[in-house]
Amino acid sequence: MIFFSPVCSWSFFFASYIITLKIILFTFLALDLYTGTQSGGQFGAKLPLIRASQFFLIPVSIAMQEDLIHVYTRIANIRYDKAILETSPSATESKFALSFVLRFADGLYSLIINFVLLLITDNVLSSFLNFAALGFLQSIDDVAFHLAANGYLGDKLDDICTLVKNSSLPRRVGDSFTNALDTILFLTTYAVMLAIFIYIVAYEYITTKGN
Repeated sequence: MIFFSPVCSWSFFFASYIITLKIILFTFLALDLYTGTQSGGQFGAKLPLIRASQFFLIPVSIAMQEDLIHVYTRIANIRYDKAILETSPSATESKFALSFVLRFADGLYSLIINFVLLLITDNVLSSFLNFAALGFLQSIDDVAFHLAANGYLGDKLDDICTLVKNSSLPRRVGDSFTNALDTILFLTTYAVMLAIFIYIVAYEYITTKGN
């Protein structure tokens, strides 16, 4: 909606509000995690079963980030085409880039919160429950879009949603690297998170042996 909506329009304001709402809610969660971990206890050593479940949940936590995965997929597979201006005059290249930046920031922020929460959880069941709760927060924008698309928030928003659903951009035709960029980005994200996880587990092992 950011991409297709005229700046200063009701639809642009609505989309901006939903993005801001998600960021605020994730920030509240981040502040709560920060406050709850000041004593350092939640970052203490975990049982092997907990760490094993966390290891297998790392790729799941990435795959759950719909906004982040969306950006990875679109970067590798579509490109901007000025022809879209004929049917959507507000769909400029700068707003195309802005929509990607906002969605990437949203997805990355969510992933960081998810990963920290995963690392400090003390039992397997809590990990699953946390994933369900974060899935609810991640889907706020989808719920808002469906409400708008079904006409609950006015005809103008309904029209923009219809435009979003019916519009498309051409597929990117590039070399093998460009076509594999989504896979590379996913695996890079996984490698970074796995490296952090291994460092934490190794630090716990060394500290435990030292004591």
